[in-house]
Parts: sequence; structure tokens; C-alpha cells
Amino acid sequence: MSRLTGPAPSAAATRPPGGAERRRWAAVAVVSVCVLVPFMDITMIGIDLTKITRELSITWVGAQWAVGGYLLVCGVCMLVVPAVGGRWGYRRTLAAGFTLFGVGAVVAAWAPGAGVFIAARVAMGVGAAVVLPAWVSIISAMFPPESRKRAFAAGAAFVSATTPFGPIIGGALLDRAWYGSLFVLDAVIVALVVPFVLWLTPETRAGGGRRPDLIGIGLAACAATALFAAFAGARPGWQLMACLAAVVAALAAFVRRQRTAVDPLIDLVVLRRPGFIWSQLTISSVNFAWTGLLFLLPVYLQVVRGASALMVALLLVPLAAMASVASLVTERVTRRLGVRWTVICGLLVFAVGLALFSLVVDRPGYALFVAALALVGLGAGLPQAPALVAALGALPERSAANGPGVVNALRHIGGALGVAVGGLAVATIFTNGLAGSGAAAAHASVVDLAAGATGSLAAAAFTEGVATSLRGGAVLLAALAVLAMLLPERPTRQRDDTTSGR
Repeated sequence: MSRLTGPAPSAAATRPPGGAERRRWAAVAVVSVCVLVPFMDITMIGIDLTKITRELSITWVGAQWAVGGYLLVCGVCMLVVPAVGGRWGYRRTLAAGFTLFGVGAVVAAWAPGAGVFIAARVAMGVGAAVVLPAWVSIISAMFPPESRKRAFAAGAAFVSATTPFGPIIGGALLDRAWYGSLFVLDAVIVALVVPFVLWLTPETRAGGGRRPDLIGIGLAACAATALFAAFAGARPGWQLMACLAAVVAALAAFVRRQRTAVDPLIDLVVLRRPGFIWSQLTISSVNFAWTGLLFLLPVYLQVVRGASALMVALLLVPLAAMASVASLVTERVTRRLGVRWTVICGLLVFAVGLALFSLVVDRPGYALFVAALALVGLGAGLPQAPALVAALGALPERSAANGPGVVNALRHIGGALGVAVGGLAVATIFTNGLAGSGAAAAHASVVDLAAGATGSLAAAAFTEGVATSLRGGAVLLAALAVLAMLLPERPTRQRDDTTSGR
């Protein structure tokens, strides 16, 4: 699940010639398309994953790195982009990053093997990291304060309304073409949009910004990567312990760096603020459960239920549509219930949806299946914006500039871990379910075995792995809701430099 969030620097901008109203709104549409394409990527690659693993002979662990690695790199790079864009110019940064996304898509489309494909996905993640900070900065530069909120709302509404159509188009395409057709579609959109970005949008910079704490960012990246590696596949005990030791060492070095750096990435005083910790856990956990579901569900539908790519896309429409609707009404709900209870309600609805889904995932028919997906979408869309406001409101003034980037980075890392943990649950239960000769190969070829020669036994094991992952997500979200009920009520300081939407 993604949100349109980021810092809005006080930018000195050169407005488009004439400053015509239609030109400004055309620019909003163009930069919103730049946001839309990476937003749709996680759903579309989920639908494409079965073909990718088969046509490129990618293992289940490789599939986790292809999806989760994209999110991991995107999150880490978001810590650097504000400083780069502020100095180099956000229009130029957006054009360069979106072009890199397109080039990565072309390489992914014609990748000769798993290694090149995963590297291309990493490049796409770097390119995707630029769009949210640039989106906020460019729109802030084009519109005066009194109309800026309307421009952000229009851009967010555009992304929300069009997001469900991407998977449908992609599913129809995949039923008739090879796996790379979706990446070619991405590249074509990039080629069409980048010239309009350069023509319609103003250049905007945030002068006098701080230099990024590259050492701190590097340590955070090491910790996140090691944690992802620990869960991305059923590893032998010594490998798991080595990964976890690397996580502890990198985090310890990161904490020390933040205490001694002149311009730390974030003021560690936030760790003593329950409101920030709870809000950040909510944002990251919602994306953990959401992304894990989007990773597992399309594969399950295709390899176990035999659904076509288009059918998978159509089944995901209630999920995306309800998430979009919930995101659009969150502000109104928050005014009635307050931040805390809006988040609690969203978490509980999300948890109920996942629990219901785990009960009906192996049943014939799709009525309860769709109802569960609609509940999941509703629950996922409600808590993110108010939790984001609470997290940003709890930041100390010293972290005002970097804080939104840190929140976004942790959100993406949470999504990556959802892919790793969900994939681990399926691989472990699937392997244990094939207690015979197939068990040794199960970890490497989960997709083929679930649909292939091992028949109903493998399909049942794969289904149980998906159901277990869903139950785990439901327990996590319910626990967060209970934690929210127990926290003392504190006023939330809202920031005006944040925009959210689906």
C-alpha cells in the first residue's frame, strides 16, 4: 500500500511561461502519472510473477528479491532524494529518476536471467524513489498556498481513480504476451511522459538544504538489507544467525552515528515518544500486510486456482477500489472519530478481512473471497493518513526536514519485509507439506511444484502457507489496535507540509 507523502520544501521556482491555469493543471496530471506508474508496479508484478519465475527460471527466493528488493531500494533512496532534488532541481531529478525507471523496465523485459532481472528491478526502485518528493515539491512551486491543497487533492484523486485500471490492462496483456510486455508498457509510458515533465513543470530547488547523512543512510541500508535477507527464504541456522548479527551491528552503528553526527538523519528522541513509535509501527505494519498479500495472492490464484492474469486483475479491483475510497474519506472519518479511533477501526477491519480471507481461501467460489478482499481494502485505506499525521506531529523540530523521508523509508521497508516474511511462511509450510522426495526441490520451485506434477498435495501445502501468512498479518494488526487503545491520549501536532492520498 502506498501513500502520496513527502516534504514540501520552501522552493524558489521559475513558473511556466504565462502561468496559464490550464498549463498548471496539465502539469499536475503529468507529474501524477509519474506517481501512478510506480504505484501500480507492485500489483502488476504480482500478476506477472508466475510467468516471470517460469520464463526466467527464477527461484522463490529470487522472486522475493525481485519484488521486495525494489521496495527496499526505493525506501532507502528516499532518504537521499530530498537533498539531491533540493540542490540539483526537482524537475531535473524527476525526469532523470523516471527515465532510470523506464530504462530498468526495458532491461527487465529482455533480461537473460534472474541476476539481470533483479538488478533491473533495483534500478527501477532507485528511479521510483524520486517521484514522491518531486511530486510534492513541484506542485508546491506551481500553486500558491490557498490553492495548493486543492492541487494535491486532485493529483491524489487522479492516482486513486486510475490505479485499479493498471492491473486490468496488464492482466489482459499478459494473457496474450510474454512476461516482459508489462515492463515494455512501463517504458512506453515513461518515454511519453518525460518530455511533458520537462516542458510543463517548473524547476524548483530548496536552497541551503543540509547535506544528507550518507554514513547514516548507508548503515540504515545495511540493517534493512540484512533483515530482509534473514527472512527471504528458509535459511540454515548459521546463515540466519549471521544475518541477524549483521542487523544488530548495523543498527548499533546507526544509533551511534545519529548521536554524534552534526546533521543526523533523525533525532533519536523520537524513540522516547510512544505516539511516534505507535504511528510508525502502524504505517509500516499496514504496508507489511498489504504488500505481503499482493505478493502471494496473484501467485496463489494462478497456480492453485488456475485463474488467468485478467481474472486475477479483476478479483483485485474490489481491494484497490475500497482502499481508494477509504483513503478519500479518511479525513472526514477522522474529524468524527479522532486520529486514534480512526486508526484503530482501520486496523481492526483490516485484521478481520485477513482473518476471513484465511478461512475462505481454500473454498470454491469467489463471493466470500471478494467480500474479504473488500474488507482488507477498506481497512488498509483508513489508518494510513491519520497515522502519518500522528507520526509527523511527534517528530522533534530538529527532524522536521528529514522526518518525512524517514517515515516513507520505513513504510517501504515494512512492505519489503511483508514480501520476505510472507514468502518465508509459504516456502516453509510448502516444503514441510511435501514430506517425500519433492521436499528437497520445493524451496527452489514453489510455483512449478504447486501447479505441477505433485498435484493436490502441493496445492494444499501452498494454500496452507498463504492462509498461515494471512492469519499472521491479522494477529499483527489486531495487536497494534490493542496497543493503540492502551496508549495515553496526547494531542497531535499537524504539519502543513504533508499531503496524503491513495
